[in-house]
Amino acid sequence: MLLARELPNLGTLLRGENPIGLERGRELVARTLAVVQGHPKLIELAEGQASDPAALLQQVEHAAAAWAEREGMLTAFFTEGASQYTAEDFLNVLAGWTRGVSETLPSAARTLFHCLCALEEDDRQNWIVEATWEHLWRRLAQPGEVPDLAATLAPLLTMGLVEAQSVGDATRYTLHPGVAEAGRAEAADAVQAAVDTELGDFWVARYRHGVNEETDSGGQLIVRAARSVVPYLLRQQQWEKVSILLDRLIIRDQSPEMVATVLPWLRHIASATEGSEQELQSAGLLARALGKIGRIAEAEIALQDIMHKAVARGQFHTASAAAGEIMNLLCDTGRAEEALALVEQKQDFTQRAGLGPWTQLGDEGWRLQILNALGRYEEVLHTVETLQMYMRALPEERQHNEITEPWHVREVIIDTAHTAAQALHRWEKALTLNAMIITSQEARGAPALRVAGTRFNDYSTLLCLGRYGKARTLLHTCRAVFEAEHDIARLGRVFSALANLEDTLGHQAQAISFVETALRYNYLAGSPGDCAISHHNLSVYLKGAGRNRKVVLAHRSAAGVIDLQTGSGELPSTLQNLVEDFAEYAPDLPPCPDDFDEMCRLVEAVEGVRFRELFERLPRRVATGDAALAAVLQGAQEIAQRMVQQSHPPAPDTPRKSGKQGTRRRKSGKKRASND
Repeated sequence: MLLARELPNLGTLLRGENPIGLERGRELVARTLAVVQGHPKLIELAEGQASDPAALLQQVEHAAAAWAEREGMLTAFFTEGASQYTAEDFLNVLAGWTRGVSETLPSAARTLFHCLCALEEDDRQNWIVEATWEHLWRRLAQPGEVPDLAATLAPLLTMGLVEAQSVGDATRYTLHPGVAEAGRAEAADAVQAAVDTELGDFWVARYRHGVNEETDSGGQLIVRAARSVVPYLLRQQQWEKVSILLDRLIIRDQSPEMVATVLPWLRHIASATEGSEQELQSAGLLARALGKIGRIAEAEIALQDIMHKAVARGQFHTASAAAGEIMNLLCDTGRAEEALALVEQKQDFTQRAGLGPWTQLGDEGWRLQILNALGRYEEVLHTVETLQMYMRALPEERQHNEITEPWHVREVIIDTAHTAAQALHRWEKALTLNAMIITSQEARGAPALRVAGTRFNDYSTLLCLGRYGKARTLLHTCRAVFEAEHDIARLGRVFSALANLEDTLGHQAQAISFVETALRYNYLAGSPGDCAISHHNLSVYLKGAGRNRKVVLAHRSAAGVIDLQTGSGELPSTLQNLVEDFAEYAPDLPPCPDDFDEMCRLVEAVEGVRFRELFERLPRRVATGDAALAAVLQGAQEIAQRMVQQSHPPAPDTPRKSGKQGTRRRKSGKKRASND
């Protein structure tokens, strides 16, 4: 009663400042409080109607009738201090109350209410509603001019059906889930259909705008639009369109959270399209997502099934794509020889699909990348020299029988040769090859961000040549572009590279400062792999500076925990780097963190590091943080013990140079490479 007194309308009834007088006003409030049973949303709705005592009385009587089946339980709220009704009971009463309020609304306001209920929760924002209100009104064939949105919204706010909340520069329209469900049930099917169509068109248009305006930064607008449009397209059963958008979405955002969000949608599409022409495409998209969250065996089996079904149906284009995905999985799990054996099959499928010479060259690019993984660098360089003459003879414009752009195939093949040249320490050759890629990108008008990312790949080569001044200039040039384009992930990598440079020059304090900055950016970007790289490199720099060894081992262990949970191929390297510490302190143990909580506390001393939050988003190969930390430390200890027994000294503990943008991460010494 005291709380009700603070509310404008119910308070007026309690104080007698109303047409029905003090006694009747207090009686109505008492009955209202008994009926709402302390439910916050019911109180809001009652407050909204309390400006009209007659309307509130009618609503209270309807609600009391809904409770009447178990008469006497209403009073238990006051006598026992808690309601005796279930959540389902409350939802039923809330639905009835919502219908009662909705029926009193003006026609236009009721239409707007139904449309807001049909919107996905994240889309109930003023800028989205303003952009689609006119189209929704006309699609629902409402007579007359389009009503003013603010005036139409006002009764919904007054009656408590909708709450307006400021979120930055936008306004969010919040509806209680029970109210929204009741509104959807009350509205005609035509309302949901109109909302699905208009919001589907709205987000597809935003997606295309993002693509047109994209500067190769990953495109937050593209990601938002692709994610937001999915529920609307699924209800319209536009399987092909939604599959394409989901494919683009997980290419741009491969975070565990995003893949976990997308996976149920992909399963739904795969089930809905089973037996149709789109069956294999949908199954392939689901398989790729499974691979991205580390369910490799399940993904591989699914892709093998897709490939065999596609061959049996004569769908060789699909078979070729499935073979490529299988090769990816094989390489990611250290089975490059198996991947190489599959290349000929993929090439055969591509030819039988009638695809053009550039697409067939793309398969050769696959083979060259696998040869790099097998360490056959000389063969790669020799082959690419021959291919360059062949590529110059092919048409520069994409033909009708190609599924890839000529420039893309050329740049991938040259980039593969660049990787081989770096592995062979042919630094001048590497600079020449990277310059060829930059020339190609500039000629086709690639975004400045893409070109800067490729220029960044010269950094490690310049460092190895001892051209430190040029390396510093390059990194600051790239940093300026990355900052201008607000590319958080690449900024993390450029600061990691700057730390690498300062460490090489013996400037340990600056190296530590830069890698801590890299960590902050990596956590903002949400990239577990890059976070692991920076944690490891920070441990190396801290150790070199003679800092607290427990902090050193905390960062090194954090890198190991991330590698373990994500199934990273860097885990053996991480364990090897921990081995030195175990061997150094043998037979005693080094000063490792006592448990997961202490490790989190130590690494989170770096501003912006939220390791515990990151861990919660990782795949759960090991159930708990303590178990993951124990597994990493035990693995390192076992390797150290074997090496001591065999009199094998551990490898020197040096950081890794920052790796290439847009290529797989490769091992190079003991410092971890950061790349795309």
